[in-house]
Amino acid sequence: MLVEDIGEFDLINRLVGSIEARNQQFASALAEAGAILDLGIGDDAASWSLAGDAVATTDTMVDGVHFIADQIGWGDLGDKAIATNQSDIAAMGCMPTFALITLGLRGDLSVENLEEMYAGMADACEQSGGMIAGGDIVKSPVFFIAVGLEGMTAANGPLMRRDSAKPGDLIGVTGHLGCSGGGLRLLMDGTASESDDRAHLTSAHWRPTPRIAEGTALNSLGVRSAMDISDGLLDDLGKLCRASGVGATVQAGQVPADAPLKSAFPDDWLSLALGGGEDYELLFTAPEAIMERAVRGLDTPVSVIGNIREGWPSVEVLDEAGAPMEVTSGGWDHFARTRKATRLEFQEA
Repeated sequence: MLVEDIGEFDLINRLVGSIEARNQQFASALAEAGAILDLGIGDDAASWSLAGDAVATTDTMVDGVHFIADQIGWGDLGDKAIATNQSDIAAMGCMPTFALITLGLRGDLSVENLEEMYAGMADACEQSGGMIAGGDIVKSPVFFIAVGLEGMTAANGPLMRRDSAKPGDLIGVTGHLGCSGGGLRLLMDGTASESDDRAHLTSAHWRPTPRIAEGTALNSLGVRSAMDISDGLLDDLGKLCRASGVGATVQAGQVPADAPLKSAFPDDWLSLALGGGEDYELLFTAPEAIMERAVRGLDTPVSVIGNIREGWPSVEVLDEAGAPMEVTSGGWDHFARTRKATRLEFQEA
């Protein structure tokens, strides 16, 4: 069945009904945490109350720009649309709460595919928190998904911010880098397969894991400077440095990459780890004592990859001999060109 066969309001009822039972479970879990939905889907606006302060983020995915509809599983698409926003909430040290979904749809899209997409959105909420509280559907010549997601701090708790890095801080990252970029390259080259290593990389691209628990744990440990790695390590570190008015030095030998990435890309894994993008790991800085507690205290591995210094706004990467490396800025920018240099200079916004 196609969207044009049933119309807007019947489609809304189908999509809402497809996740209603799961959404009720998510609402109960949120209420226990202090995020109470007073009025949800079906009225002119949703209403809720939070025990902590609110943060909000939004992200848009456009067919042909961020994904290709006939090359991605619809459940994966829904999961990723929510997860990218959850990752922003994690980077602030907060928990996800209520999401508003806007869909721009062509009439020839399958209703069943959209229901599968909503199931993927519910999967992301089940894994990392939050629920769908409302949204909008419009007709569009290009299929797109726009998600707005609110999050909540711990009661009276601080935020982690990208403008709070200080000279002398160490630079930490959670997990491993480059897997999503490696998975995307396999998909674009047509070399993805069901082998364990390659499936691991493509899964990292289609179904990222937002670091919600890690973000709240880092916040509680006293980390005040963080952001998520969505546009590539060097690109995002440059943004953090620009916001904080500092520079950074990265030790290439300390950048974490896992065995499947190195196996699939033995000659190129480091460039993917530095600039592949869409890892959705957390990048943060902290004084040595706090960093030591983060390394010891988180269940997810934390790697110390460098240090913050004076010298805004540049980022340099050193090889194992301490010599500057030529690196590519990499990452995702909708409009900018790729740059290569031994020291990346980031212009003031």
